[in-house]
Amino acid sequence: MKNDDDNNSYRGALVAFALVGQVGLMISLGALLGLGIGLFIDSKLHTSPIATLIGLLLGLAAGIYGVFRLIASVRKTG
Repeated sequence: MKNDDDNNSYRGALVAFALVGQVGLMISLGALLGLGIGLFIDSKLHTSPIATLIGLLLGLAAGIYGVFRLIASVRKTG
């Protein structure tokens, strides 16, 4: 039978993997969403790479901001 130390270390590893997954998803989804919106705006306004680049940068910034908020909430609770 496992003891509590084994269960706590297993749970801690799962929490760490979940946090890494959330960080990756936040940054990549923010970038993809910004890229998609930028491509859509470029197709409507015929301003080829300008809105795409701006959308990509804003999406990355939003993803990184979300990661900072996530890490701050984890530090506050843990």
